[in-house]
Order: sequence, then structure tokens, then C-alpha cells
Amino acid sequence: MRPSLQLKLTLAAVLGMAYWLFGNLYEAVVFSPNWVRDSPAQIARLDGFFSVTSATVYFVPLTQLALVLVWVLWWRNRDGDLARDHRRAGIAAIVLAVLNAYIVATVLPRLFGAGALPEGLNAAAWQWNVLNVVRMVLTATTAYYLFAAFRKLDRRSGQLDRGSG
Repeated sequence: MRPSLQLKLTLAAVLGMAYWLFGNLYEAVVFSPNWVRDSPAQIARLDGFFSVTSATVYFVPLTQLALVLVWVLWWRNRDGDLARDHRRAGIAAIVLAVLNAYIVATVLPRLFGAGALPEGLNAAAWQWNVLNVVRMVLTATTAYYLFAAFRKLDRRSGQLDRGSG
């Protein structure tokens, strides 16, 4: 992969991960504390609020695209200096994808829709809150290692620009 393309794709992946991180942070601060308190009423209100659109529209497909981009960068990287950062970002992204699939498949159905039962909402809300913190840590970790690779690439491109002028 050409260094200039790798630089652009790495920046796109960092921005995608940051987008996901701050979206989850917003949910964690604004929405989810309300879910734990008075869960049935809050969840019913939120479910009604998201009648036309939902958080899924906000996160999909950009976050999944960012994850795929992380893995493509890891797979296509031929630069030994970046290999460690790409490997760590890729592994964190794998764990993040598995955790996200678990949250979507098991926790969200208990919070919203036909599977939501009033007696289980408080426990599901707490589980979502805890797992979301872990998800944010994994997202931040992935972004951190991607940004480390980006910085190395950016420094090199600056040296190339100065050297050719």
C-alpha cells in the first residue's frame, strides 16, 4: 500500500473510531443513567422517541466500516515500524466487534422491542451501562493505536515533503 493512501485510510479509521467513541460516550452520559432509574417508563419513552429513527442509524454503517478499515490496514501493512500498532489496533477491534455483537444480540432485545420485560429492564440497563464502558475502552484503545500509526506515517510524509522541496 502506498504511504499516502495508508496515511489517509489510517486517518479515516481513527476518525471512525472517534465517532463511535463519542457517540457511545454521549449515550452513556445522556441516555443510559435514565434507563437504570425508573426503567420501564424510561425505556418506553425512549422506544417511542426512536419510532422513526434510532441510534442504529447513527452508528451503522460508519462504525462497521471503521472496524473493517482497521483490519484492512492491519492485513495490508508491509511496514515493520507500523506492524505493532496495527496488530494491537486490529486485536482490540476484534474484541470490540465481538463485544458489540454480544450487546446487540443479547442486551438490546431485553431493553427494547418484544423481548423487553418490565421485571428485567433494570438488570439489562445496568448490564448495558457496564458493557458500554468496556466498549468505550476498547474503542479508545483501537483509536489510540491507530493514531500512533498515523503519527508515524504523518512524520514520514512531512520529512518526504521537506526533502523533495
